[in-house]
Amino acid sequence: MKHVAIVVDWYGPYAVKNALMAAKYDYDKGLYLFIGKRRYQHGQPATQYIGLSKKLSTRLSQQCKSKLQEITRDAKLWLGEVGTAEIAGPKVKRTPVTLDVVEWLHAYFLHLPLNERKTIKPPDRSATVLNRWWHIDYQTRWVKRPHPSWPDIIEYLGPNNSAKLVWFGGKLKRVKPPFNQG
Repeated sequence: MKHVAIVVDWYGPYAVKNALMAAKYDYDKGLYLFIGKRRYQHGQPATQYIGLSKKLSTRLSQQCKSKLQEITRDAKLWLGEVGTAEIAGPKVKRTPVTLDVVEWLHAYFLHLPLNERKTIKPPDRSATVLNRWWHIDYQTRWVKRPHPSWPDIIEYLGPNNSAKLVWFGGKLKRVKPPFNQG
């Protein structure tokens, strides 16, 4: 299998009720990530769970009843859309490969506590995920990432290799586009 690069645009943070409405009208297939505190957890809210669905509004209403019950305080939800074309080739699973890979890389390498299955073994294919975060107006980009443990890039070269998690920071230069002189 060839290495694949996947861009994910995340929108949020949403209160759970607002996320259900947004998913119903603005999303079809996609990802969701819960940030918050579980019972007896102290300190800052933490990344807790990532999920995917081919019908996000239906999945969120079901998932909110189970996983969200474990996040008792400061619950925020981020909705993600894959901005990369689906991977060509025969379909082994019903789930789009891009969604599956993004979910698996996040769950495994971020050690998300409420993801049970995809934290047991490493992903079976190499991939790079670029996370980008947007406000819920879908146009304004967040300057800072939503949580310190959520990396900008996850690069995984396969089961016999280590992964790189990259957090942008340090030296950064923003360049404005030149004025149109035509």
